[in-house]
Amino acid sequence: MILAMETATTACSAALCAADGSVVAERLSLDGPAHSRLLLPFVHVLLTEAGLGWNDVDTIAVGLGPGAFTGLRIGIATARALAQAGEGVGLAGVPTLSALALSMARTPESEPARLLVPLIDGRRHEVFAAVFAPDEAGEVRQVEDVAVVPAAGLSEWLADRGDVVTGGDGAVLYGELLPASAQPAAGIVAPTAAMVGRAVACGAPGLALGPDEVLPIYGRAPDAARWQGATPSAEARP
Repeated sequence: MILAMETATTACSAALCAADGSVVAERLSLDGPAHSRLLLPFVHVLLTEAGLGWNDVDTIAVGLGPGAFTGLRIGIATARALAQAGEGVGLAGVPTLSALALSMARTPESEPARLLVPLIDGRRHEVFAAVFAPDEAGEVRQVEDVAVVPAAGLSEWLADRGDVVTGGDGAVLYGELLPASAQPAAGIVAPTAAMVGRAVACGAPGLALGPDEVLPIYGRAPDAARWQGATPSAEARP
């Protein structure tokens, strides 16, 4: 069983997924941020309602971002601690944009001719974006790395990539800025733990295994580092 968590955005969620990525149970709150208050209670409720114990969990999975600095630290620290506490429990992480893209690839709007562009609200009137190509089997491959796109330039940036499918909280927040060539994916309003669990099970792009690899992807320097003129910690991915 995979116990997945996602805290990269204001949404907070936890999910239990089978080895094939199918969702057994899920808890999701879109009203946040409240990760420190909700995440562990969500985990406890999921295990209780499913009639499972820690011995039934094989892998702890977590979204790696990019996203909010505090949310990512809470989610990844919690995942690492739970994996360390469990005997023989694996630790896995997947970029949140990859998890979003994989879910977008399985919506009616997706087709192999259209690129997938998940968007995460990056605050500061910016979004985190990456570009993925889907295939007929519903899998994805990443074709452009993470970019920080100003909201003012989002329409032009998306239009330059032709007919695309978008999704995520960034696409919802800046929906009025999406060009006609960008089709929103139905129901993909935020990254969730269920998406993370499925992405880990399917081996989505950027899959990381073990504590040495499961590290936050900030996408840019945290606000505190920016204000101090510093650079991100070496522990964080660029």
